[in-house]
Amino acid sequence: MANIKSAKKRISTIDRRRAENKYVKATISTYVKKFRKMLEEGKVAEAETFSKEVYAYIDSACSKGVIHKNNASRRIGRLASALYMAKANSTEAAPVKEEKVVEATPVVEAKVEEKKAPAKKTTKKATTEEKPAAKKTTKKATTKAE
Repeated sequence: MANIKSAKKRISTIDRRRAENKYVKATISTYVKKFRKMLEEGKVAEAETFSKEVYAYIDSACSKGVIHKNNASRRIGRLASALYMAKANSTEAAPVKEEKVVEATPVVEAKVEEKKAPAKKTTKKATTEEKPAAKKTTKKATTKAE
């Protein structure tokens, strides 16, 4: 046990933070279990609305520093892919509606004539002389003499 007052304070704050982090992690796992159970039962619509709440809670845990950002991203990605797969499987089982086929009409393309811009009048006389090359300036490296 610590003898210094500040060390005792740190121990109490560490215990408090550990309890808060444990609560947040337990809540995350509860949310994930509920979400996966909804998907297993085929309640895709409910799971989709609940997913926003789960994602938000995981993001808040990440911003508080309870879990690492990559951990949060991985969890959200796995949940999102599970939701996507559940949606894909539920749409296959649903009856397919027949769509009316409409024949496409041929499209006639009209040719557009390009207008040429009028020549600009210039007041300068055209010269064949080349401009002199710009002078190159270089900085000399200065070293500190000891």
